Amino acid sequence: MRPFVGLVFEGGQHSGDVEGWVARAREEMAILLARRLVDTDLLDKVVFVTDRPALAERAASLAGVDTAVTPDESASSFHFGRRLAQVIAEYDAAGFIYMSGGSGLLMNMDELAGFVLATQERPGCVVANNVYSADMFGAADSQAALPAELPAADNGVPMTAHAAGIPVYGLPPTTGNTFDIDTPSDLVVLGDVIPILAPYAQCVRDVAARGPVERAVPVLAAARAALARDLAEIALIGRVSPATVADLNSRTTCRLRVYSEERGMRAFGRDKPGMARSLIGKMIESDGPGAFFANLAWCSDAAFIDTRVLFAHMGAALSQEERFCSDLFLWENVTSGDASCLIQEALDAQIPVMLGGHSLVSGAVRALAACTGRRGVV
Repeated sequence: MRPFVGLVFEGGQHSGDVEGWVARAREEMAILLARRLVDTDLLDKVVFVTDRPALAERAASLAGVDTAVTPDESASSFHFGRRLAQVIAEYDAAGFIYMSGGSGLLMNMDELAGFVLATQERPGCVVANNVYSADMFGAADSQAALPAELPAADNGVPMTAHAAGIPVYGLPPTTGNTFDIDTPSDLVVLGDVIPILAPYAQCVRDVAARGPVERAVPVLAAARAALARDLAEIALIGRVSPATVADLNSRTTCRLRVYSEERGMRAFGRDKPGMARSLIGKMIESDGPGAFFANLAWCSDAAFIDTRVLFAHMGAALSQEERFCSDLFLWENVTSGDASCLIQEALDAQIPVMLGGHSLVSGAVRALAACTGRRGVV
């Protein structure tokens, strides 16, 4: 009988100190994820896919885990879709679930099992945590539910399947399945919420505490305090989903000011410099970042901003290390003058302004709200 397998992918190259710090945290998460998937007892095999020999050796020491070592290649030449197809073929997998190494840490065991079962119960369908930009997905029938040409990045698999006429089912969004650690701001938030939401992940928290977080931590503390206050005005800007708004309305007594734009930016290929169109970016260009943040402080007590939309709109061709530095307010490490100025003004704003990627205005802010202990809709 052909197996149903769980796949955990983690790897890639990093060149900067901040990238290396995030990579180390994701390695701890990926190892923990593999162990927890084995513990669901719903998978015939868990396969850990990586291009890092030391990480592969750690994964191979886990009971019930196989390792598939990806040949060393440059980041530009790695093609997720081809590697996924290779691993599925190597294990002759009838079906599978895939999870990125930075995903799933806040999913409890029932939710992990629920993802596996939701996939197994829907043959001919791709099941994903986010149809527009997935960090985890699966198919009960690998051959019928995956298109012949898979994309180069994992995020685009559900949309590629949809374009090929394959049914796609989106999991009901939760704090656990929407929080993927891609950026430093995600990691800073994760370190803050682990004692309440994931006490089993102290090893990840230890790594998170060793990063250059001196500027970001006080901003996070102030933003988190605002989330917990009655009738605080909270701004969410970027790729904000209706599910995130509904979740915050159910968990907090804040008043939300939401401007959502460029959802599905990566899946639609609009994440390249100059491709995105941002009204918020236009406002910043028109009045300058200082005036923008002054106006934001006039109507908000705290803000969470998905800067990747703004950077793409501005045409700022930042390296990953520079984007990561932006999340930690290390503006002096960002070569683009406009982007550097934006980051510095955010740090100097009269209100706490958290900067990050898509997960900041999705799973991260939801995780913070889950820790407030408040209930109510305003």
